[in-house]
Amino acid sequence: MQQQNDGGRPWDDGVFSGIEQIYLTRVEAICSIQIEYDRNEQFVWSVKHGGDGESTTTRIRLDYPHEVLIFICGYYGSINRDEGSKVIKSLTFYSSRGKYGPFGEEIGTFFTSTTTEGKVVGFHGRSSLYLDAIRVHKQHWLGNPTPVKSSLFKMFS
Repeated sequence: MQQQNDGGRPWDDGVFSGIEQIYLTRVEAICSIQIEYDRNEQFVWSVKHGGDGESTTTRIRLDYPHEVLIFICGYYGSINRDEGSKVIKSLTFYSSRGKYGPFGEEIGTFFTSTTTEGKVVGFHGRSSLYLDAIRVHKQHWLGNPTPVKSSLFKMFS
């Protein structure tokens, strides 16, 4: 389940073939996210979701199509003492090859996208000056993260 506040404007990038790279900006919280998607072997950028303030930029580049995003997790909470305004404070991305992050402070309430089998093929959420909420679109993934030799050994041993 992802973060449950209702601040910011909703956005939905839709569903794509895969994800090539992600740009995050952050200060005291995640300011923005922008994703480069694969749409039938043509790479397209999403709009930048979130604010443009002075921030640190992080690039997460996957070895797509050999590496796919499988789930995300993070923390959300208040930026200051205003308990009514909760935003994404930290994000961690898990791929078929490992972990990217955490990006930002792991303070607040933990959330995670579903860990059911599949690959992330798009994002949706809400944003304003910050990234207020994030969710994923998933698709069943036919990739085999386990080497074939290892699988055959287990079957016949």
